Amino acid sequence: MKNKETQQNRSDSRDWSKSRALTVGALISCLTVYGVTISLFSPFLSLLLEQRGTAASSIGALAMAAPVGVLVGSFLIPKLMRSYEGRSMLLFGVSVEVVLILGLMLTESFGVWFVIRFFGGLTGAILFLVTETWIIEIAPVKDRGKVLGLYNTALAFSFAIGPLVLSLTGASGTAPYIIGMVAMLVASIPLLFAGTYRSSALDSPRFGVIGFFWVAPLLVMGVFAVGFKEVALGGLLPVYGVRVGLSESTATLMLFFGAIGAAVMQFPIGWAADVFNVRKVFVGCAILSLSGAIIWPLVINSPFLLWPILFLWAGSYAGFYTISMILAGQWFKGSELATAMAAFGVFWGMGAFAGPAVSGIAMDVWDPYGLPFILVAVSLIIFVLSLKSNFYRPRRV
Repeated sequence: MKNKETQQNRSDSRDWSKSRALTVGALISCLTVYGVTISLFSPFLSLLLEQRGTAASSIGALAMAAPVGVLVGSFLIPKLMRSYEGRSMLLFGVSVEVVLILGLMLTESFGVWFVIRFFGGLTGAILFLVTETWIIEIAPVKDRGKVLGLYNTALAFSFAIGPLVLSLTGASGTAPYIIGMVAMLVASIPLLFAGTYRSSALDSPRFGVIGFFWVAPLLVMGVFAVGFKEVALGGLLPVYGVRVGLSESTATLMLFFGAIGAAVMQFPIGWAADVFNVRKVFVGCAILSLSGAIIWPLVINSPFLLWPILFLWAGSYAGFYTISMILAGQWFKGSELATAMAAFGVFWGMGAFAGPAVSGIAMDVWDPYGLPFILVAVSLIIFVLSLKSNFYRPRRV
C-alpha cells in the first residue's frame, strides 16, 4: 500500500507543497554532488595510469568500464524500481559509491579497477534513473519544464567542478579519494529531507528499453544526438581548432563556452516549454542547432563571433535532452516512465560511443573538416525529424 506522503507527492497536483519542494531540492542537490564526483574521477584515474606508463588503449578501456556499467544497469533498474522504494535505492547507491572509491584507493590492480568502475556505472544508473523518474513524477505539471531545466543546469555545472578540484589537488596522493568519499557522504544528506517514493504503476510496461525507439523515435534521436555531440566535441573539438590554426588555449576555450551554454540555457528552455507549445520549443532548438553547426566553423577565426555562437549552439543542442525529458513526463507514468528514462541512458550511451568514432573517421577522410560536416549532418537529421507532427505523441506498440 502506498503511503500518504507518496500519494501527496504525485504530479497530478497543480501546486507545490513543502514536502514536494524539499524532495525536488534534495534530489537535485544529491545528483549535483554526485556529478562532481563523476567528473573528478574520470580524469583522475586516467592521469594516474598515464603516470604509471599504462598503454593508451588500456586507459581508454578503463574509461569505457563505467559507461558499460550504465548501459547494463539501465536494463535492470526499471524492474528493481517496481520492487524497492526510491529513497532506499538512492541511499544504497550512494553507500556503494563510497565503498567503491575506498576500493580504488586501497589497490593499484588494473583488473580490480576495471571491475570497480563497472560497478560504479551500475550504481550511477541507479542514482540517475531513480532521481530523474522521481523528479518527473512529482514536479507540478505547470512547472515541470522549469524544474527539469534547473536539474540539467545544476548537473552540467557540477561536471565542471570535478576537473577544477583535480587541478587543485593534483593527480597524486589520497586527496582526490578522500574528497570523493566525503562528497558522496555529503550527497546522502539531502536525501534525509526527501519523501518516500514508489513507482505509480507496478505493472509491466508495454515496451522495453530498446523497443522504446519505436514508441518515441524523436526522443530517442534527440538524446542520441546529445550524446553523439557531447563526446565527439569533448575529444575532437580542440584537435580541430589546432588543425585550423588556433592556439591550444583558444581551442580549449571553445569547449568552455560550449559547456557554459549547455548549462545556462537549460532553465530558459525548460521555462519556454512550460509557457509555449513544446513542439515549437523543440523545433526552435533544432533550428538553432542546425544554424550553429553551419556557422561556427565559418567564424572560427573571429572569437567575438565564435564564443556566443558556440554558447547558443551547445545550449540549444543540450535542450534536446531537457525537452525529451519533459515530453517523456507528459506521455508516460510509473514503470513506463522508468523504462523511458532507462532508454534515455542507453541511447545516450550509444550516441556517446558513436560520436567520437564516426567523427574521428570523418576527420581522417576529410582533415579536419570532417568533424563539422558530421555535426551538420546530425543536426540536419534532428531538424527534419522535429518537423514531423506525428512524432510529438507516443506511437502504439
